[in-house]
Amino acid sequence: MKDEAFREWLEKSDKRPLPQIRDNIARVRRVETGLNVNLDTEYKNGRCESILNMLDISNAELLRTVGLPTDMAGLSSLKTSVRKYVMFCDS
Repeated sequence: MKDEAFREWLEKSDKRPLPQIRDNIARVRRVETGLNVNLDTEYKNGRCESILNMLDISNAELLRTVGLPTDMAGLSSLKTSVRKYVMFCDS
């Protein structure tokens, strides 16, 4: 993940408070760590669709084993942050 560039993009495009920006970055890092992936590589290989599909309640058992949330609210937050990263990469 391009941490600094993503942070700057979030500041300019999302106009959210700094704590929310930090939360988005932390969630993307959490996905990368939990699933042992690099979102830049995943973006090049299909705009992170495989990652977004993985972050689904139907994969709760796998997600639990890697320390990711399995409830709808937690998964939704992770997916939203990954989608924002995709939008950043698209820009």
